[in-house]
Amino acid sequence: MNKLIVILVLLFSTLPSFSQHNAGIKGKILMIVSNPAVSKQTNWPIGVWYSELTHPYWIFSENGYAVDIASLDGGEIKFDSFSDPEDESGYAAFDYVSLGFKKDPNKAAIIKNSIKLSAVNPDDYKAIFVCGGQGPMYTMYKNKEIEKFFSDFYETGKPSAAICHGTCILLTTKGSNGKLLVEGKKWTGFASSEEQYADNYVGMKIQPFRIEDEAKKIPNTTFVTGHPFEAFAVKDGNLITGQQQNSGAAAATLVIDELEKQKQNYPTYVLVHGAWADESAWGFVRNSLAVNANVEVINLPAHGIDLTDAAKVSLSDYAQTVENRIRNCNGKVILVGHSMAGIIISQVAENMPDKIDKLIYVSAYLPKNGEDILSLSKKDKQSLVGNALQFNTGYTAATIKKDVIAPAVCADCPDYMKDILVKYHKEEPVKPLGDKVTLTKAKFGSIPKYYIHTTNDKAVGYALQQQMVKDNGGIKETFMMNTSHLPFVVKPDEFVAIIKSIK
Repeated sequence: MNKLIVILVLLFSTLPSFSQHNAGIKGKILMIVSNPAVSKQTNWPIGVWYSELTHPYWIFSENGYAVDIASLDGGEIKFDSFSDPEDESGYAAFDYVSLGFKKDPNKAAIIKNSIKLSAVNPDDYKAIFVCGGQGPMYTMYKNKEIEKFFSDFYETGKPSAAICHGTCILLTTKGSNGKLLVEGKKWTGFASSEEQYADNYVGMKIQPFRIEDEAKKIPNTTFVTGHPFEAFAVKDGNLITGQQQNSGAAAATLVIDELEKQKQNYPTYVLVHGAWADESAWGFVRNSLAVNANVEVINLPAHGIDLTDAAKVSLSDYAQTVENRIRNCNGKVILVGHSMAGIIISQVAENMPDKIDKLIYVSAYLPKNGEDILSLSKKDKQSLVGNALQFNTGYTAATIKKDVIAPAVCADCPDYMKDILVKYHKEEPVKPLGDKVTLTKAKFGSIPKYYIHTTNDKAVGYALQQQMVKDNGGIKETFMMNTSHLPFVVKPDEFVAIIKSIK
């Protein structure tokens, strides 16, 4: 059963396992937290405030982002006792989000092994988020390492956030121009009135200084606060700040809003699956591509969970489905087609060339004007598929003989994947396979094209792949992968590296 959760493979496809819904499909966000310390004011063990990690974490995950947690020293992190929903004080007993996080064994493993900040590659993240708690006032304030990391990331233009006492870093963090990052900016952090309330609550001074008091001493900056202990967050450019522990979700939402605006800064890949497959075909590579890009995956009519009658589907329907998604993308897209989808992306490129930056064919059919899949497949002497087709009574849909599926599609897959290939095999509409493409030199011919060969392919033979590339004459560059028909499943890292190398 665990193997099924990890990978549910449809023919020519895989289903990814996400930690939470589709977390990771839009990229990654780095949350930075304090290492454990001891307060010189109270002698309490201090660290991260639960809700300032868990509530933003939830927002990011729910919006499709994977989250990594880093700290200056790495290793296990600790939480401020008052923020623990199970603390005997009952101060945070209402915080069910943090309670769920605390009880999740997967999350427990994460907080025991935070990433050392010096080991982080900032290019792997689309945003950063510095959490508060009582720890940062001792572990992050005037710390040159985190100041430089935050400043460098901020100057890339990507969303850079800090909340509550995590904003103490902004009191001293300077940009490459030697000026404080908050100069000319509006921002917030833990308010002095809230500090006073906290001091009164415990009967002693908790913090060595107050962020608002220090911020008010800085010229040419605007420190603002909302109502005490109510959610309040501020965005000024790509700098995002939150006031206190109840502002984590509000600050995270501003990060998400900014990321939506910044989609135009990233290339957009539109991935189209092949025959007898669905959108989950890209499960092993989708998240990796999304680290530095926007990624859209297509589910074609009559495939996967789509209930369209196979007899009513044409190549035009496939193309229209892809085109509709592309129209919603900012700017041009990089259109990637696997196997049968080579025909589809070719027709889409002809229909809307102004929206296509480049075409990438992955062990795919590469047609000339007037060709179709059936005519091309008849030239394939290496494929095991052609002689193993089984048609329904109306010849509107076809399947592949069960004993041929795995050898044809993924001979180099592990046995359990081969079993699942057979289990989830679904009939393929026949009409699109015989529909001919209409392509012109002025439109389709004007778009840069690239081809990824699979040398051990028994679905679309390597010899046919080479012949189509030669016959088409418009391929700018080819790449070789020593795999079966599923290179993005068998060697996902190599596949992503190739895709990203195509400029």
